[in-house]
Parts: sequence; C-alpha cells; structure tokens
Amino acid sequence: MTIRDVVFAPGRQALNEMHRYSPAVRSNGMLFVSGQVGSREDGSPEPELKAQVRKAFQNLNAVLAAADCTFDDVVDVTIFMVNPAETFDTIWNEVAPEYWGQAPYPNVTGVGVTWLAGFDFEIKVTARIPSTSVSRYNPPTIWDMGSLGYSQISVAEPGRIAFLSGQVAWLPNGGEAPKDLAGQAKVVAVNLASALKELNASGKDIVMLRVYVVDATTEKFQQVQTFLDELKGDGMPSITTIGVQALYSPDILVEIEMVVRVP
Repeated sequence: MTIRDVVFAPGRQALNEMHRYSPAVRSNGMLFVSGQVGSREDGSPEPELKAQVRKAFQNLNAVLAAADCTFDDVVDVTIFMVNPAETFDTIWNEVAPEYWGQAPYPNVTGVGVTWLAGFDFEIKVTARIPSTSVSRYNPPTIWDMGSLGYSQISVAEPGRIAFLSGQVAWLPNGGEAPKDLAGQAKVVAVNLASALKELNASGKDIVMLRVYVVDATTEKFQQVQTFLDELKGDGMPSITTIGVQALYSPDILVEIEMVVRVP
C-alpha cells in the first residue's frame, strides 16, 4: 500500500492528528495543502479579522516552508470568506498583499460562505515542489486577468496538469455579465472551452470541475449542468457542486474551477 508523504509544520502536528487530517501531502512533484485558518497553537481563532487573516497566511507559509517551498511556488489558490460584502476589502486589499509576492501571481478563486468552523477566512493552495516547473497563460479569448498580474491557467510539470482560475461570466471585451444564471453559465462554459483550446485539450482531458452557485438549488445546478454537459462531451471528470453565500462580485451567480490533463 502506498503511504502518503505528509508534511507537518513545526509545533502543530498534535493539533492536526487530533482533528485527523494532514496539513499537506506531497505527490508527483506537487504539494496539496489543506485549508489554513487563523488558528493559534491551541486551535482557537484570532478574534480580530486582520490578525486572523495574517495568522492564516503565517500558518500557510509554515506548511510551505516545511516542504521547502514558499508562496512563490503556489500554483492555485482558493480563498473562503464569511460575509464577503463586509470582509473582502480588508482581506484582499489590506492584508493579502503583505504575503502575495510579485507578479505573475497564481490562479485564484474567491468564495463567500456562511460558516468556517468559527473562523472568518480560510486559504487553500496547491503548490509545486521547487524542482517542478510551472508555465502560466492568459488567453486573449478569456477576460483579461493578465493586466492585474494574475494567471488564468497554470500548468505544472512534469505531470502536465493545468489548474484554471475560477471562471465567471466576464467577457473578453469587458462587457457586463448576463443577469440570469443560465446566461452566465453559458459564458463560463465558453471561457472554459477557450482554455481547453489554448491547451490543445478536449472535454475528455478534464480531470476535475468544482462548481459554485450563489443561493443554490437543485434546479439552479441543473441549469449550469446543461452547459457543462456540452463542454465535457463524453468525458467523465470528477465534479463537486457547492452552494455559496456570494462570489467575488455581487453580480456573479456562478463560478467554475477546472483541472485539466494536458495532452
């Protein structure tokens, strides 16, 4: 049986084992890091938001350092925020830049949630082991992320796995997103298809889809699924569907992350 190659940050192994999870696992040149929160050594949250976000980044950096990585090695980021309408500006514009490093930045997906086990912020990342190279792309057929210093697609060698930033219904020409969920899902699917074309990949190469829908219902997920069926064709990727409180912007109703095997 294969044994997981687990990475522990100094001083926190007992807390990880008590809660029965690994802070990070190395596999095939990649480091998969559990979501990090602003917990003190006893597991309790920092009570003030800025201090909590800083502690989450410090905990993340401790895990990365234990694997001989830094934030510069991060390929893909998902951030979770409780009440993003109230907390996003503080998290993203005041605290995150202290830890985010220099452009080109990693992929990023931001999600508003209702509960994080007593915390207000969580950050989950996938990083490359330093011996693994990363190529980054910003196709002109997808809305402009490159001018902000972010990447739409990051491809990690040697396994040739592409991580996509969460795709929303923003248009390459800067036009407004459709107001309805089905219209937005159609634009998102077009953006994802553009990414596949950039990678010379097809629906059969999709490894994973993660779908976030605001105020989700089964009927809403079915509206999105119609366009995902067209995207993946005969492919049968893993898929996770998540109902959320909010996404990056109040006008955005759906966001989809994708991981692709590059042919």
